[in-house]
Amino acid sequence: MNKRSIFWFKRDLRVDDNTGLYYAVKESKEVIPLFILDPQILKKLNPNNHRLGFLMDALQNLENELKAAGSYLMVVEGDPQKIFPDLFEKHWVDALYLNKAYGFDGANRDKIIRMLCLKNRVVFKEYEDTFLVPPDRVAERKVFTPFYKLWSRIDKRENLLKITKINSPVLEMDSLERIKRDYRFPTNKHWPMDFPQKRLKEFDFRRYDQTRNFPYIDGTSRLSPYIRFGLVSIRKIYRAASSLAGDANTFTSELAWREFWYHIMHYCPETRELEFQEKRRGIKWMNKEKWYEAWKEGRTGYPIVDAGMRQLKEEGWIHNRVRMIVASFLTKDLLIDWRWGDKHFFHSLVDYDENVDIGNWQWAASVGADPKPLRIFNPILQSHKFDPECKYIKKYVPELKEVAPEMIHDPLSYDLPYYEPVVDHYDMSKLAKEVYKKSSLP
Repeated sequence: MNKRSIFWFKRDLRVDDNTGLYYAVKESKEVIPLFILDPQILKKLNPNNHRLGFLMDALQNLENELKAAGSYLMVVEGDPQKIFPDLFEKHWVDALYLNKAYGFDGANRDKIIRMLCLKNRVVFKEYEDTFLVPPDRVAERKVFTPFYKLWSRIDKRENLLKITKINSPVLEMDSLERIKRDYRFPTNKHWPMDFPQKRLKEFDFRRYDQTRNFPYIDGTSRLSPYIRFGLVSIRKIYRAASSLAGDANTFTSELAWREFWYHIMHYCPETRELEFQEKRRGIKWMNKEKWYEAWKEGRTGYPIVDAGMRQLKEEGWIHNRVRMIVASFLTKDLLIDWRWGDKHFFHSLVDYDENVDIGNWQWAASVGADPKPLRIFNPILQSHKFDPECKYIKKYVPELKEVAPEMIHDPLSYDLPYYEPVVDHYDMSKLAKEVYKKSSLP
């Protein structure tokens, strides 16, 4: 039994079913719950990044949960490498508990902290918490379907861990409210902290396959920001989905896609910077700044694309079907490097997750794992099929509220009271095929 431990919160901002926290409480007389605001991470983000507003609300929510368990949240600003030796000495800490990080930067940072613990004679205890199946538990697979077959065979029905009481020492510290005053961040308008609990009770996972592709209806779980920051455990989500829709359901396969991209990065870490497909590493991207700015601002002249990019700007989130449309448009219609798209998503998405987003961008650009013949989404057909009455488009592109849907869908055939299309989709599709073909030549 440890006399006094620290539990280090990172991307697991909850008390309920938190593996590392559970064992810290179970194995320690006293636990100091800690979150570190690292300026090296925060300075990478634009002050208007929706992720900052979400994070501040998530920390406040976590503090409330900890207070309900009789504890508190210690928030410290600075470099973890400098903070931990001071905390270990100042507070007579015996052990550091944490959940294992799988992002590149997080994993490297935690290796350094492990060595600091060894140097300071502090026990370092790390737990699996982020995935239903850790990336290395599935033998290497480069295509999703074979991966999913192996992944599906592994038992995922773990008991959910309950924590009702946390004993913490009385310490002097800055309040979260005081610390928040040091930062500029946007108000979190779109993502209430109690949403996951309500959603898991109300969402019909059985109909997910029928509803997920239509952005004008509430047909997706919208849980991705909460998964990203760990406000709800992945096991709890899996249990809710499987209890209603069975183990083999479309929603669970989407959870597996998230784990597939971490699986790819585990076995092929070079794809953080390079295309998974070596033959695609020589694509001659056009990378026109003017087109890139039009795409980012939602003024490409293709309403379905612009609606998605405006939703991103307003909410910090895009419907998944529309994410595929805007990603295909950037890489195939504009021939702009997928890394440019990933960079913009990093600065804009609440749910940005480096491993997952890089995997999805490479998939959309037809340069990644799970290869298929060259995918080029036709924004005109996608608009017709998935937003037939333009309800989604008109919500985010109000300039077109009075325009008939058949005209909105096809900006190449109709003169809309709107931006001119920056390119002709059909001409650029032909060019993209030529460019991709040349990239694979010896």
